[in-house]
Amino acid sequence: MKKTLPLAVLLISSLALFNSCATSSVSVAQRKSDIENSKESSVACFVQMNDGTIKNYNTLKLVTSAFSTPYLLADGKTKIKAGEITAYQNQDHYAVSQKTFCCGRKSHVATETLPGFAVRTVKGKINIYCKKYYNGQVVIDEYFIQAGQNGQIMAYSPSLMSDMIKDNPEAYTLFTSKKFKGNLTEKLHATAHLYNDGQLMSKK
Repeated sequence: MKKTLPLAVLLISSLALFNSCATSSVSVAQRKSDIENSKESSVACFVQMNDGTIKNYNTLKLVTSAFSTPYLLADGKTKIKAGEITAYQNQDHYAVSQKTFCCGRKSHVATETLPGFAVRTVKGKINIYCKKYYNGQVVIDEYFIQAGQNGQIMAYSPSLMSDMIKDNPEAYTLFTSKKFKGNLTEKLHATAHLYNDGQLMSKK
């Protein structure tokens, strides 16, 4: 009995760790799928300049280096700086500049997008954006939400999200439920999918 007890504890711990990793991988896969589905479908790659004009490209690559400021490289030859544009889309995502937001922390982190830009992770009647910033120790996700295509992009708060979805009882109940099992990303995405599409997101 003394020998089997530690083995049982080890087995349970291993299963818990496996389930945790599986849940994490599902979340990452779902986020990647959501980001892909949140892109504009009209053209593959483009930038929106500060004056509102749109420039289309065949490729748009994020270039980062320890010795230079991150920038976009269009069609392998044209360098585009973050300060020149308000939004862009490449093969990975659609992103908007923090200068178009209301509130939020100023960011200079470039882990998945240009510094100071937020990636759109859900598109629809409610749009969700995620921007990364450095809190002095680690990189943190900061969320922004937008009502419709032309609404103001505002820093996420539970009260703001609740107010945006209050006309949809199912989405409102899901978001305000204390029984929801998942992190903030999963909760925001599940709520937005229910509000936008009338159904919960599928786990892949």
